[in-house]
Amino acid sequence: MIVKAVSMLLLSLSFTWSVLAPYSGTLAVLGTVAYVLSFSLGAGPVPALLLPEIFASRIRAKAISLSLGTHWISNFVIGLYFLSVVNNFGITSVYLGFSTVCILAVLYVSGNVVETKGRSLEEIERALSPAS
Repeated sequence: MIVKAVSMLLLSLSFTWSVLAPYSGTLAVLGTVAYVLSFSLGAGPVPALLLPEIFASRIRAKAISLSLGTHWISNFVIGLYFLSVVNNFGITSVYLGFSTVCILAVLYVSGNVVETKGRSLEEIERALSPAS
């Protein structure tokens, strides 16, 4: 997520800083490639991998379908309105907003998502249950 935030910031700066104007095309491509690579290796597959581990077995199937459905609907809505938002606020503001969301996501995940590596589903369920 940090790489995604930095790449969005790089894209935003490449469009606004006149000092970077000679390199704006290269910086925009580097920022985009860094974002796509970071997303593909991190945030892209994480919902499908983490969700089965954090939901209790009795509700797992319904909870995953609801969560992933919400995830895809959100992606659709963002894609649908992206150009309208860019036209209203400007590309720099949009990328700065995306960068801010990435930073907020890092803060949220670091404070609220439990480590699941090397733990059984039952151990994770106990760690997430309100009674523990």
